[in-house]
Amino acid sequence: MLRLKSSPVSHVFKYRDRMAIIRDILETVKESKNGRKKTQIMQSANLNYAQTKKYLKYLTNCGFLLPTQRQTYTITNKGSRFLQFVELQKIPNLM
Repeated sequence: MLRLKSSPVSHVFKYRDRMAIIRDILETVKESKNGRKKTQIMQSANLNYAQTKKYLKYLTNCGFLLPTQRQTYTITNKGSRFLQFVELQKIPNLM
């Protein structure tokens, strides 16, 4: 049986779950007053084109993002509330 040693580099890469990706996208869009273009979202959320397209479609269908005529995306009130909810989930229980 061949055993591979885990290299120190393997611990450097950390996989994000879907919620973390959604949070990254919503935070990126929320930072901009005029919205963000698809490529800006892709770069700041560290996603490839296919992933970006899939998540933007999902977030638009959920009503968290709104596409504009200028081919940008803006966050909706529902998206902002969802982002606040996600941030509250990070706070540990004090009791």
